[in-house]
Amino acid sequence: MKRYAKYLGFVFVISLVVMWLAGVFEHREKTEEIKPEAKKVSGLKLATVEKTDEVYVYYTGNVVADKIADISTRIMGTVKNVKVKEGDRVRSGQLLMNIDSKDVEAQLKASNEQIRQAEEAYRAAIAQHEATKKTYERYLSLLREQAITQQEFDQIKAKYDASQASLEQAKAAIRASQFQRQAIASNLNYTSLVAPFDGYVVAKNVDVGDIAVPGTPLLIIEKPPYKFEVNLPEVYINRIKLGDSYRVYVDGLSMEINGTVVEIPPSIDPSTRTFKVKLLLDKADGLKSGMYARLLLPEKRKALLVPESSIVKRFDFTGVWVVKPDNTLELRFVKLGEKRGDKLEVLSGLKEGEKIVVEGIEKACDGCRLGG
Repeated sequence: MKRYAKYLGFVFVISLVVMWLAGVFEHREKTEEIKPEAKKVSGLKLATVEKTDEVYVYYTGNVVADKIADISTRIMGTVKNVKVKEGDRVRSGQLLMNIDSKDVEAQLKASNEQIRQAEEAYRAAIAQHEATKKTYERYLSLLREQAITQQEFDQIKAKYDASQASLEQAKAAIRASQFQRQAIASNLNYTSLVAPFDGYVVAKNVDVGDIAVPGTPLLIIEKPPYKFEVNLPEVYINRIKLGDSYRVYVDGLSMEINGTVVEIPPSIDPSTRTFKVKLLLDKADGLKSGMYARLLLPEKRKALLVPESSIVKRFDFTGVWVVKPDNTLELRFVKLGEKRGDKLEVLSGLKEGEKIVVEGIEKACDGCRLGG
């Protein structure tokens, strides 16, 4: 028993020594979590998320010129020269290019020779007809005097009728040759191509030495002003009126242009349930036919809009930097809708009145505090 008590006393002393070495009996300050100081960022531009009662719906279309001409030729030949280049302004009647006319000129000479031969054949037919006519008149007198038989007269009359038909045929041959010559001469006009109206050369599809093929556009000329063509759903058929003005956004120029409705069809395409509308565009530098553009139609609908510059995209993540009540930043996921001008519609992730970063998003960081 004494041994056991002695053993317990020894253990107790050792425990005290260990606790003393561990600093159990020393005074300690209360420990707290040390929070790192938030990084401060400056140079950010903020904006408040606002709700709008009207949004713009886009409908895509193309810019077209008021007049467009595909310059081609009716003859095949080698291009001798081209007087214009793309972008040149041309006047009505201005020479654009020449096509080698040797083949047409050869055909014209052959046609002249055909006319000469037809005229000679006609003169021979006249002489033959005159001789046959005299014989016919003489035999007619003999028949009345009963000096010849009816059969003999009928033979002469048949020759007379044949000579008269030959004469008419010779006349027809001359007219046919003249018409052929006229057609060939008109083709000669297509060896010198001229501008049909004042405008601009927008496409040049040939060079000197190329073979011009009939019906293939060699040059394309267009004349301002420019129009915007767009197909709209049938729900707008009674809403769009002649003379209405709408905004048209031209992506290639990154600008909006005013357009006035000038053409509305009286019917709807049953296959697409759409109708084509044309708007006359105001003048704008750099506007060209074929440009992609979008018609902005206002719609009454509540929506949250944010500037496109505020959007952060990282792989499949789309978000915006939101300023929290404690003045720190938070990168928040948002779901976007349609583009509305230079802004994007936010379907979820933001609330009206929240502040977001719209410029300098590359400086923002999660948890950072806005500085001066």
